[in-house]
Amino acid sequence: MKGNVAKKILSVILALAVIAASFTAGFFIRGCSRGRAVSSYEWGIDVIRKNYYFGDEADFAGMSLGSIADRYLDRYSEYYTAEEYQAALKSNSGSKSGFGLSYSFVDGRGVYTASVIGNSPAYNGGLRAGEWLTSGYISENSTVEFKSSADFQKLLSGVPDGGEVNLVSESGKVYTVGRSEYTASYTYLCAGGSRWIFTDAASGGLALKEVAGEISYLPEGCAYIRLSQFYGSAAEEFFVLAEKFNALNCTSLILDLRSNGGGYVSVMQDIAGAFADGGQQLAMLSRDKGGREEKYYCKKVSDRSKRISKDTRVYVLANSGTASASEALIGAMICYGALEYENVFLSDYSKEYLDWLGSSGQDVKTASTYGKGIMQSTFVNSFTGEALKLTTAKIFWPDKQTCIHDIGLTVKDNGCTAVAAQWQHTLADEELRSAVEIIKTR
Repeated sequence: MKGNVAKKILSVILALAVIAASFTAGFFIRGCSRGRAVSSYEWGIDVIRKNYYFGDEADFAGMSLGSIADRYLDRYSEYYTAEEYQAALKSNSGSKSGFGLSYSFVDGRGVYTASVIGNSPAYNGGLRAGEWLTSGYISENSTVEFKSSADFQKLLSGVPDGGEVNLVSESGKVYTVGRSEYTASYTYLCAGGSRWIFTDAASGGLALKEVAGEISYLPEGCAYIRLSQFYGSAAEEFFVLAEKFNALNCTSLILDLRSNGGGYVSVMQDIAGAFADGGQQLAMLSRDKGGREEKYYCKKVSDRSKRISKDTRVYVLANSGTASASEALIGAMICYGALEYENVFLSDYSKEYLDWLGSSGQDVKTASTYGKGIMQSTFVNSFTGEALKLTTAKIFWPDKQTCIHDIGLTVKDNGCTAVAAQWQHTLADEELRSAVEIIKTR
């Protein structure tokens, strides 16, 4: 069961407040169309009764489907109007609109940039996760000091489509960020003194581009890949980066899944295939409330240039926002030998950050992944276009026994490695540097 508060808190945990047309990353199957010429209410109740994993015998009489989802279903289940569902589909395909950043307000310091979507106006304006913003202006004569979240929201809401806003950091740096439509990128690679990102291609879509901004302290032969979500073109991007990884003759890989809250099962299956050594390994298993099982296999990747060899030493960075599809990918990699528990590095947050999490009403977790081992399926009313995203099954690793729901991966239980983290993300990413120093000793 859940209420509106729990749902809002979850959104903050996984994605914070997204200033774009995007939805909290979960782990779900794309739409299952259902429906017949019955009332919206009858359709929704029928779908819930037949498919909702946890079951619910509450009296829903007189309630809207939105109210039922908010009050009686778990925090991961949600009702969408037809317009909201279409917006979600568009966003999850990578076609977004807005600024492309998520944030939180911290009393006494300002606006904390929790994440910046690749190829978004915020990203292209130079803004990065871990930056602190203290003021902003559309014109220099109207500077707004960020004394509350509302101050920041009000400033951004005043920016028209195609317009720009100037955001000032606590160090005085000014970022000029526009509001526009864009195609999201979910990955980038650093290796051999260079960085490769995905930007708009002249022919449409995304193209790989080498830019400045390498990670200078990576060990020789080591590459770093950031994977932010399992949506849109994430799998296609990953295979392009795997090809670049191999072309550079890299022998070890740091895969950064910090704050990756998940996404589509199919995208996870595809990316898992890059680590499966060409075999069609089991990626995960689901069991619904009736005990029925469904197996999900890794994509079979025949082209060796797009695979990460079984001889590659793989390290994963994760934190309390690493959830769902991310945890399933980690589990699959562990089960078929592409990753060892000790090479999973978990953010061990500072007391300052933990205190802030607690004071803001969020779950206080450290040195652990989120622990989401349940799956959502989206059911669409073919007559109205509305949709219900429902929790429909528990997820198990390929060993068919391990389910990390409400547990997550931890240092104590799994032998993962803790790495000190001052905050969720910092501009200098001291956490990554610390993890690299540990890697150099192994």
